[in-house]
Amino acid sequence: MTDLLSRPSAASSSRGPSGGAAGRLFRLLTGHGPGGSTGAPEGRPLTVSAALAALAAVGTSMVLCMGVAVIGWFLADAGAHGQTTDALRVGADAWLVGHGSHLSLGGVPLGIVPLALTALFAVVVYRSGRWAAQSSEPVADDRTIALGATIFTGLYVVVAVVTCLVAAQDSVSAGLGRTILGALLLSASAGTIGMASGAGRLRGWVELVPGWVRSVAHGATVACLLLLAASAVLVLGAVVVGISEAATVLSELHLGPGDYVMYAVATLAVVPNAVLFGTAYLLGPGFAVGTGTVVSPTVVSLGPVPAFPLLSALPGNGPTPSWAVALLALPVIAGATGAVLAQRSYRVTAYDSAALRGFGCGFVAALVTTLAIALAGGPMGTGRMADIGAPVGEVLVTAVAAMSLGGLVAGVATAWWQRRSVS
Repeated sequence: MTDLLSRPSAASSSRGPSGGAAGRLFRLLTGHGPGGSTGAPEGRPLTVSAALAALAAVGTSMVLCMGVAVIGWFLADAGAHGQTTDALRVGADAWLVGHGSHLSLGGVPLGIVPLALTALFAVVVYRSGRWAAQSSEPVADDRTIALGATIFTGLYVVVAVVTCLVAAQDSVSAGLGRTILGALLLSASAGTIGMASGAGRLRGWVELVPGWVRSVAHGATVACLLLLAASAVLVLGAVVVGISEAATVLSELHLGPGDYVMYAVATLAVVPNAVLFGTAYLLGPGFAVGTGTVVSPTVVSLGPVPAFPLLSALPGNGPTPSWAVALLALPVIAGATGAVLAQRSYRVTAYDSAALRGFGCGFVAALVTTLAIALAGGPMGTGRMADIGAPVGEVLVTAVAAMSLGGLVAGVATAWWQRRSVS
């Protein structure tokens, strides 16, 4: 009798979800080894995981957009107007716009890309690519990463094209060319980086890059982030100053609680656009909010603007404060700071090398900043609102002049200081 009450042997107790066909299926789906211990995933190639990750990335971001659209539709009038499919179609259009597609609403172009959505999609794609690599069998070489990234990108673009065609209506349609280009760039870049990171090969790729390239990239990144941070502070301060005006504008619209929620969502979606417009302001050329308008440190000329909360941060017409001109020094300081930190991290003693690297830091930062500013603008109609954004050519010239000059001088000065401290 005591034998019947004794504890089962280790061999018999190990049989459970890890034994038999059920155990093999459990390990295949969860990636767990026998006995529930976490081990290397068994048998699933990266190509399969990449396809699953692409579908997961599309599904996650699109469901999010559709969910917000349905909630907004219900909050606006409790679903009294339209159907659920209309709200779902609006969510699909928002997903396409987040990938850079421009909408045509009854022949009226809507070309502002909410960059907060784009950044969110990039994070989702990166995480999906990273999961694909981590949940697959060990990657043998870079060709496997390339094949997985190709499958991920191809499937992502195919779904984007299908979405663009299915969501199209006679009154509302998204640009197919921009949809393909945006989905291709987003999935190829973020997805590949995510896979390389998940497979543990990203660091090796970075180490293959020549030192001077890494130095320039490091300094340019610092310069861009500093300039964006300064612009964010500027925009935040302007919003705080104009908060009472924004509250007055919203109160005159007589919105319901649901409308206020959707206004808040729309505002958050274009906050990065506002920050980039502020960057164009700091660089000197400024930006336009309507045809024939300009907002810059030296002149402000505005007409009637839409009743949108962020636009309450715009300065009034007329002469600008004298201290506003001093803001033009911030891009020079940003370029110089990036060059100093790059020189300290990737030290060179020769003055010519330090000068070239410092100049390169400012030059690359100027190019990246100008590209981001160009993406922030777009038309919002065919009348006055057809011109919203910064003059890209002028921004490029002033950014290169200011940030490259600051980087060059700072690179040489840092090299001189380092040589002096050694001697």
